[in-house]
Amino acid sequence: MELVWIPISILAALMQAVRTAAQKSLNERLSTMMTTYVRSLFGFPLMVLYLAFVMGFGGGGWPSLNSSFLFYSFCAATSQVAATFLLIQLFTMRNFAVGSMLPKTDVMMAAVIGSILFSEIISPVGWIAIALTIVGVIAISIGRSGFGTLSEGEESWLEALASKSTQVGLLTGLMFCLSYLFLREASLSLEAGDFLYRGAWTVVVVTGLQVLAVGAWLLSTRPAEFAAIPANMGICLFIGVTSAVGSIGWFTAMTIQNASYVKAVGQVEAIFTLLISAYYFKEHINRLELLGIVVIVIGVLLFLV
Repeated sequence: MELVWIPISILAALMQAVRTAAQKSLNERLSTMMTTYVRSLFGFPLMVLYLAFVMGFGGGGWPSLNSSFLFYSFCAATSQVAATFLLIQLFTMRNFAVGSMLPKTDVMMAAVIGSILFSEIISPVGWIAIALTIVGVIAISIGRSGFGTLSEGEESWLEALASKSTQVGLLTGLMFCLSYLFLREASLSLEAGDFLYRGAWTVVVVTGLQVLAVGAWLLSTRPAEFAAIPANMGICLFIGVTSAVGSIGWFTAMTIQNASYVKAVGQVEAIFTLLISAYYFKEHINRLELLGIVVIVIGVLLFLV
């Protein structure tokens, strides 16, 4: 059971890959903030059902929602909304290939910040595994972007690294990193229950806070945007379901294991994205992308040592 967090993390990464693709599509029809909100609004009911299932079959009753749990849950909810908003904003920017690579540095940020300020304890093998997964993602990103084949009128990679998309990409990575660390601390703050119980309560409370806070803000500032949801109900439901399953997976895995380890394994999301583009959109996978896949797999396998 001690390695169960690995398949849970892989499932969460798969759900995140397809959800992010759907959000990118939905963002063409809804605003960035509403696209961000949809994942929480439509995912929350499924999360509540999951909590009821866990409590019904595993017991545990109502937890003591202490001040530490509520504080870390609030911080996790806020940073997760900010990260998702920034990621969707990144879709609309130039130099997306460079900018989208940078949020993947959240794993290394989580390892460094978590080991200094939070409860993360990283072993030497763990550092190597984390580094390998990041190198693999960078290789896939470079291979996908066509590095070295700059077209006329496009910015060079050096210019791209100084661009706004780079700044947004790094900030996105930082927000994701903090959200992982805060939600793990929130889960660990619960004083009773197994990892399923604590993960379920954490995902419901954190997402509930997002539904209430972001929903109130949208109703007070952009109420007309809710009228566009019925016309996009199908994709909104899809985003909600994949988001719920993904969030339940992330929160549960991070209840068991270090957030940085979980997200390092979660780098397989890049592989899923690549496979979707290859088999669904019939795009060619080049040698650099294949190398990236191999390196990520090696990094993930190191967690089995």
